Amino acid sequence: MHSEHTISIGHEFIDNLSGEEHGSQTEYIVTFINKGTLKMHHRGVVELDANMFTLIPAGMPHSLIEGENLDVWWVSFCPSCLGFNENDPLMRPFRQVRLGALPILKLDEKRLSSITFMFNELQQALKNAHTNYLEVYRSLLILILYEIEKATQLEKYVVTGSNKVVSALDYIQRHFLEPISLKDVAKAIHCSPSHLATLVKKDTGYSIGDWITRNRLTEACSRLLHTKAPINLIVEELGWNDTTHFIRQFKKAYGDTPAAWRKQQRAILNET
Repeated sequence: MHSEHTISIGHEFIDNLSGEEHGSQTEYIVTFINKGTLKMHHRGVVELDANMFTLIPAGMPHSLIEGENLDVWWVSFCPSCLGFNENDPLMRPFRQVRLGALPILKLDEKRLSSITFMFNELQQALKNAHTNYLEVYRSLLILILYEIEKATQLEKYVVTGSNKVVSALDYIQRHFLEPISLKDVAKAIHCSPSHLATLVKKDTGYSIGDWITRNRLTEACSRLLHTKAPINLIVEELGWNDTTHFIRQFKKAYGDTPAAWRKQQRAILNET
């Protein structure tokens, strides 16, 4: 497996950032704002400034609204490709975001030189990409995740949404590969389907069905990119009743068929 399929990094300087619709992505994303300000939408408007991390788990809808004088680092990665999952201690902040916390953490200024060094080292390692360096990338990412785990979550940004919604999203995350529906989720968290549907739509802007589909589509992207499994097998494993329906939903979400998306993404990665 090529390292570029597993992790990528960037360091950008942006004077003015206008609105940018991101939707949901297939990798996990960490950004660190060294300087400047950024406004984003994640279950509501969130404002960030210097020394702040943002965390976006795979499949979580978000968008950028505006930014000024930005000096920002970003890292995207595939946890399963690196032997991680959301139950690991260092991935806990991502799980908290998925379960309702807004994705903002404040770095102690005393740690600024350390985190900058790690980002730089990871960027240099990836520039000298070699399949034997996978453990180097993994080790540097672990150090970055450790800094994130130690960072302070800003209390004013903690979501105060419904516990039922948090429980519902948690259940979906743990069971989306099974043939679940709104009724199954509602039964699991001891709530009526109609009431749960209203709560989830109000708190997140998406329906239970949307969340199940988004989780499955994100997993489909991961398997398309990181495995050679035929599309019909992926369809079967992820719980779609037929390939045509899967292709229709995939194209609606990503603007292309699964086969074309796989070919394009692999071509892009192989060029880096």
